[in-house]
Amino acid sequence: MTVRRALPLALLGAWTLAACAPGVPDPADASHAPGSRSFERALALEDSGATSANVSIGDVNADGHPDLVLVKGRHWPLVDLVLLGDGRGSFEPAYPVGDTPDRSYSGVLVDIDGDGDLDVVVSNDDPDPKVVHLNDGRGRFSVGSTFGEAEWSTRHIRIADLNGDALPDVVLANRDGRGAAVSQLCFGVGGGAFAAECIGFAEGSATTISPADFDGDGVLDLAVPHRDGGQSYIYLNDGAGGFGQRRPFGPPDAEIRSAEAADFDGDGILDLAVIDERSGPALLRGRPDGTYASGEPIGSAAVRPYAITVADLDRDNRPDIVVGYVESRPIAYFNDGPGVFTPVPFGDDEGVAYGFAVGDLDGDGLLDIAMARSEARNMLYFGSPARGPGA
Repeated sequence: MTVRRALPLALLGAWTLAACAPGVPDPADASHAPGSRSFERALALEDSGATSANVSIGDVNADGHPDLVLVKGRHWPLVDLVLLGDGRGSFEPAYPVGDTPDRSYSGVLVDIDGDGDLDVVVSNDDPDPKVVHLNDGRGRFSVGSTFGEAEWSTRHIRIADLNGDALPDVVLANRDGRGAAVSQLCFGVGGGAFAAECIGFAEGSATTISPADFDGDGVLDLAVPHRDGGQSYIYLNDGAGGFGQRRPFGPPDAEIRSAEAADFDGDGILDLAVIDERSGPALLRGRPDGTYASGEPIGSAAVRPYAITVADLDRDNRPDIVVGYVESRPIAYFNDGPGVFTPVPFGDDEGVAYGFAVGDLDGDGLLDIAMARSEARNMLYFGSPARGPGA
């Protein structure tokens, strides 16, 4: 199996966290066949459940096999874990990323210091500092730097070059249920560090931020969904990391946990797949004038969606959507053509799904889904060959 070591920096924010992490095959690459259409075979990554928040895939020890990083804690301090993979779907016993338990929500695998290996950039809720863990090249990590302010109620982060200097920057989604939070942008200064002073660019409670080029000018913009009953916006990048202009999307009273960008209908315009706790998962189609249509439901609103990722699971050159729920089975919604999303449930209904990562973990050429959960075991679901629409 060929494992890629790196992706262009600007792409690191264009998909869900770790779905296209360096060191794993790109889920959007449809050059391999067949594709995954079901996920019946499963592997528990731990013996018991905990308050996990996310999972990332990448080759952290440079052995040519994809590994897993489990991000844990949320509001309760835990250590994040590394599981080294053998390329055949098995993993060595987990060991900690760092020695200090913290309240982690996301851990981005990226070569933050430019030395050729994958480091882990971790977002932590207050009162814990946000931390860069540097890789020694063999999958062992030490704290290299911190960024932002420890008192920020940070949820998820994304890494991308947002000011065109070829250095990775970090975007922090900050949440305050009263709507008073300000999400922040910390520019990279090289050597795995970020500027001491960050820039607050988006007011309103947020748990995720998604970078993508929404206006087609060649630079990454930022979609910031409102988490707690407010208006969501796309902040347009002026090319130098300034985000003074914005466009609304979704309803004015949204409770959107996450929004992921992709061209779902093949018209050359980015659309948004969103999960709103009240109304369920939906697709907001992009229009030529830069606005977005009202949401088209793609799943039931009877259960609460809590996690989403986007990848071309079945290799048909159309992005599919995976949604995780609260005490309900996760569902892969296969994009089977304009306006048609075929639901394929998998796994069990335990716990709360908090994050996904997609990659080929067993070397069979089929995409697998790793899922991080709270109050249930973290799981890996292996892909089975495509058998056509509706399989």
